[in-house]
Amino acid sequence: MVKKNLAVLIVVMFASGMYGYEQYPGRRIYVNHVGYRPGAAKIAVAKGTKASEFEVFDVVTGRAAYKGKFEARRGDFGTYLVGDFSGLKDAGRYEVRAGAGRSVPFAISEDIYQGPIQKNVWYFSAQRCGPSTTGYHSPCHLDDGKRLDNGKHQDVTGGWHDACDLRKWVGPTLLGMIGLAKVAEVLKPDWDYGRIVEELRWGNRYFLSMQEPAGYVMSYCGGDDGNRWTNNKTGDEDDRPIHTEPASASAQFDFIAAEAMTARLTHKQDPIYADKCLRSAVKCLDYCRRKKIAKNALDLGAAIIACVELYKTSNDKQYGDIAAGYASRLLALQVTGPIDEKTTVKGFFMTSAENTEPYKTMSRGCQHLIGLCELLENFPEYEDAPRWKKAIELYCSGYLSNMTKRNAFGIVPYGFYLEKQRGAKPIGTYWYRWFMGHKERPGGNVDFWWVGVNCNLASAGVGLVKASRILGRPELAAIAQRQLDWIVGCNPFNASTVTGVGYNQPEQFVTDEFEPVTPLIPGAVMNGIGGTEDDMPALMPGKWQTCEYWTPMVCYTMWLMSEIQSE
Repeated sequence: MVKKNLAVLIVVMFASGMYGYEQYPGRRIYVNHVGYRPGAAKIAVAKGTKASEFEVFDVVTGRAAYKGKFEARRGDFGTYLVGDFSGLKDAGRYEVRAGAGRSVPFAISEDIYQGPIQKNVWYFSAQRCGPSTTGYHSPCHLDDGKRLDNGKHQDVTGGWHDACDLRKWVGPTLLGMIGLAKVAEVLKPDWDYGRIVEELRWGNRYFLSMQEPAGYVMSYCGGDDGNRWTNNKTGDEDDRPIHTEPASASAQFDFIAAEAMTARLTHKQDPIYADKCLRSAVKCLDYCRRKKIAKNALDLGAAIIACVELYKTSNDKQYGDIAAGYASRLLALQVTGPIDEKTTVKGFFMTSAENTEPYKTMSRGCQHLIGLCELLENFPEYEDAPRWKKAIELYCSGYLSNMTKRNAFGIVPYGFYLEKQRGAKPIGTYWYRWFMGHKERPGGNVDFWWVGVNCNLASAGVGLVKASRILGRPELAAIAQRQLDWIVGCNPFNASTVTGVGYNQPEQFVTDEFEPVTPLIPGAVMNGIGGTEDDMPALMPGKWQTCEYWTPMVCYTMWLMSEIQSE
């Protein structure tokens, strides 16, 4: 009854408005639906081309609390009106008005993101797989799984379903560990610290069981060939296969980081368990170094983060030295000069020494920037520290900040291309897109694989907040705020893509592959707004590309809110 009652309860809570699943149709002034901290940047965007005045009203008293001016700003998404009301710092509940136009109501508060972050944490409990009492269809998959290499059963129960499906990809779901640990570390929340640690241990039940004696973590159990409910009985035909090959290089490093953080967070409570996690992390790093698996900018960024986390847990400076080596290789990939004499954008990274295509990733995040920031934060005395700082400055100012000026919403781009792409715009000798391009499957199906940009925006936001502190550049934190703003409502659709947070959430993706399907889960973060082939914003309600829940999107959104909350 637990599994049925929980799923029904979630739906009832939304239907009754308990989680704020409300609609505000017709509002044409766009703001962050949750709100802002008093000292944060506060930007409203409206449709229109003619400058006009706006006012911010206190919805409780009905009085005007701030007056400002909308300025027309032309960009790649068209011309919009942009108004700055950062000067409003008083706590309260407000609404932006200009003529007949209004925004949704929002708040200003010191702890403005506490509620949404709590929902993000709760999301993982609902997505639990295995012998759980909180998963929406638990207990489930008690027969995970059957090794593909020898056909034997191995207990890899636990972990979380990755999305609006039943897959347990190791790579993406490891980011759930990192997101939860970062919330605990950054905020140290009295309201949910114990629950976060409990959730980490639940997820880690799966990841520890997926580590092989050689040190690496296996790829997954329950992928495309196991996206189904099972009878929970081991030894029959519906046992889900364990793909025993190593997960990707970046996943190995994420495993190291997750284990190191979990060891740190559980040390006082359970030192024996913490030591097990730390030994697992060290064993995996030994494998990674022995096999020399860090090949590209993604791997190198993840490797830096992993080594920094090992240092923070063990206080062993050898991990700083190893991280510095990875950083040297990463910096060798940075484009440090202008693209050409007319275009000054610079600072982005090439994919690898062998591949000069500009680096871009959607589901793994901006780990190269985050890694450099965390390296500099923890090892400012190192000889190469000035080089790391310069690289961070160049990436943030020469690339991210530079590009955000090309659209009225201030979001960062998906990335650059060496050759012309459908919908891409020229910039010097390169081309760029705001949204992920549509990859074609043989036969011409252009909708085969691409996803929305929530992970890209939120992870860049995390790096920008960190860079803002390191460089003493508050304007970078303001850009980070705008990435979050887009995710929770300040976008051309006035839609929050976090379930139960803000308003006007698009229809959730619902699969036809199994029943019961994934219900609405408070705190779930969708893939997010994507782009058309012509690189214009596209919401696409009900489609998996934009409206499916994915672990990386939850990870980085909750991490970004935590970083902003801690400012």
